[in-house]
Amino acid sequence: MKFKRRLLAIGLAGAMLLSVGCSNSGGSSEGSNITSISIVAGGDAVNLNPLYANDRVSMTVMNALYNPLYVVDEKGEKTFYLADSVEPSEDFLTYTVKLKSGLKWHDGESLTADDLVFTMESILDESQASISRGKFVIEDKAVEVKKIDETTVEFKLPAISTSFESMLGDIRVIPKHIYEGEKDLAKSEKNNSPIGNGAYKFKEYKTGELLTLERFDDYYGEKGQLETVTYRVIADSNSANMALQNGEVQVKYVQPDEVVDVEGKDNVDIVTFDEGMVDNLVFMQDVNKSLKDAKVRQAISYAINKEEIITAAYKSEEYADKAYSLFASSTMSYTDDVEKYEQDKEKAKELLKEAGVDNLKLKLAYSTHKSQQEKIALVLQSNLKDVGIELELKPMEKSAFYGELWSGADATFDLAINGYVMGSEPAEYASVFTSNGSDNLSGYSNKEVDKKFAEALKETDDAKRDALYKEIQKIIVEDVALYPISYPKSIVAIDKNYDVKEANLVPIFMFRDLNGIKVKN
Repeated sequence: MKFKRRLLAIGLAGAMLLSVGCSNSGGSSEGSNITSISIVAGGDAVNLNPLYANDRVSMTVMNALYNPLYVVDEKGEKTFYLADSVEPSEDFLTYTVKLKSGLKWHDGESLTADDLVFTMESILDESQASISRGKFVIEDKAVEVKKIDETTVEFKLPAISTSFESMLGDIRVIPKHIYEGEKDLAKSEKNNSPIGNGAYKFKEYKTGELLTLERFDDYYGEKGQLETVTYRVIADSNSANMALQNGEVQVKYVQPDEVVDVEGKDNVDIVTFDEGMVDNLVFMQDVNKSLKDAKVRQAISYAINKEEIITAAYKSEEYADKAYSLFASSTMSYTDDVEKYEQDKEKAKELLKEAGVDNLKLKLAYSTHKSQQEKIALVLQSNLKDVGIELELKPMEKSAFYGELWSGADATFDLAINGYVMGSEPAEYASVFTSNGSDNLSGYSNKEVDKKFAEALKETDDAKRDALYKEIQKIIVEDVALYPISYPKSIVAIDKNYDVKEANLVPIFMFRDLNGIKVKN
């Protein structure tokens, strides 16, 4: 069974709107009296078990309730949470994780190596269908997990996988004493009142209304300054914008075309950060055989004016950078030393002629839930018309669009506007660009790319591995496996009463550490 990458397309699939509240009268209170934060979600969380959280809202709540073992950034540097250390053996076939001492679950029970082993065994159990299982199966063999002592766990790999250390760090441990014996972890009723290990613990959940967390005073790290965190369900963006205007909402995601209005508010600061996303144009090769010809894909690429797209959809490069690589710029081994496909209409026409294609008619699909998608589509339609390609636009409701996008040859369109977030580990992109990759939506296949991804996974020399991933980027861009459009940025309006520097703004979760949110004096 193939599992969809939990981060693929997530930036286009839905947004979190965040607000900060106060113990008494919301934003009107003085900074020193603020004791709560309200995170307004565009919908309900789907699953509060971290082994199954697959949507933005669930993942955001999960991040608040459960800490990872550690986090690896684009420079390969680690920030440790539950783990104290991770040590690979000289042959890179054994990894030893040392947990911090004195860790507690939100119910007061001790978090130990038994919990980590139980979590890994649950992930590897095929009957539990965890979305993370594929990360820990190498050359069709599962990683072996063994408890050494109360705080130490050993992982034995069947073969070298240089991405293992990065993927291991993102594991969210679940409590053995809560879930042991559950036949179906994904559907367990215990997910409705989760027992986590983060800085905030579960308090209550009212479907369609709110989910509230409260500060966990036995947290091993820095205690949160705010007493409660509430995720409020506000599906309508206009309602959220109105809440920002009247002071009920102090922090929220902002779209580029909303920035001008929001900047006019005296109590609000605008901040941006890299979403780690690659917005792209998908060529549905299994739907339209003409798109299997790289010359046709290259012709389409040369027809596109990327600057025009940035201006129309994102207002300026302040809110989105032009994308050239199909790796996000925050990915390890990223390079922009690739074919740029600057607009060249004559070259586009020449390539179409060489491919023996004329009067090409294509259908472009996009989701209607974000205004940027339509704006991108309109630019593409105009650009392709200039080189003799007729582009029919097909706006679709979000769930219908993504359903068809994942259907491969059964889709009713030839092109699609999509986006993915794969994280800092370059090996993750193999699922998108290898022939049998679980996230290969386009039907792209290149044996050389398959080979280089496999080689990079086993290459323990940092410089050689880096070179391999840079070669991969050059090839997939030259082939136009997908057309890279932009690296969009998250735009956030934040009430000036709050300092979020220590909360670490990051993709998907917005705040890596809710306990880092400070109230200004």
